[in-house]
Amino acid sequence: MSANTSDIKQVSYLCGECGATRNLNIDKDVHLQRRELEINGLASYIDVHARKDGTNPHGIKLFIDGNFHVRTNNVLKVKTPAKSKPSAIPMPGFKTKNLTTKYDWKSWTKLELEIKTDNLKFVLELDREMDDSEVGHSMTVSSELGSVICTLDAVIDENSAEMTDYIEGWIQSFVNSIELASSLHRDLIPEVLRYIDHHVHRRITYSDEIIISILIDKSSILIPDQETMTMIAKYGPAMSLIGLDPDKLSTIAMKLTEYDQFSMIDIQKILESEIDQEAELEEEFVVLALFYLISLDAFDYKLSYLQAPKTEN
Repeated sequence: MSANTSDIKQVSYLCGECGATRNLNIDKDVHLQRRELEINGLASYIDVHARKDGTNPHGIKLFIDGNFHVRTNNVLKVKTPAKSKPSAIPMPGFKTKNLTTKYDWKSWTKLELEIKTDNLKFVLELDREMDDSEVGHSMTVSSELGSVICTLDAVIDENSAEMTDYIEGWIQSFVNSIELASSLHRDLIPEVLRYIDHHVHRRITYSDEIIISILIDKSSILIPDQETMTMIAKYGPAMSLIGLDPDKLSTIAMKLTEYDQFSMIDIQKILESEIDQEAELEEEFVVLALFYLISLDAFDYKLSYLQAPKTEN
């Protein structure tokens, strides 16, 4: 997998929280194709960093114009909604999204995701009973700034001593990606969790972390490698895939050969014919296919979030 970083612009701003001058890298192509920029003339980003002594990690929300000038930068404020029991009815000022599903989720019996900056709580209601060889383990995983919190009752195989660490690693990457997303793809949250559920039997890799970051952010850009995509379209049906019909992978790969590049905000429209409108997790096939295609190097990609230069302390 590769990341196209051939056209990078350095953007500087003064952090109002710690007083440091931040020099950050922004991909020009990604920025100029941001839907926010087209509509509002500004595109938003989140920069997470600490003081020079490593203390007080904090986030700054930046708004950058088409000339790569920082117009405003504000300390990321985390909203703390009033505590209440999850409800299928949204509470005033706090949206609760419930999903009741009959899917055979393997890794947890209950999961709640709270995104404080978006004032959103996602509640996954499951009908899951543990086997005799399984034990329950409750865990709470928070993003670096504490703006995203995931609480779950994990299901651990008694014969797998590392399973707890595996699940925690996947969920940690998931909440961190949500916190960094400049434009959160809310619709894909259940489907990304489904992919995680399929793969928590192993340790998360750097590649997995990048894929989660791409899919959860509407502003990410994917650039199909036409040769690889065509090969997958041809030989995909012979592949052995977890959770995905290989014929589906082949069909989606063929469809994506029609595009030179696209952003994640457009993926639902592009693959509308592959989305099962009657399914509980209607976009699961799309998310699983993109996970596999990215891991097979069928795409170059451009992430939307800012990154500090490696030489910066």
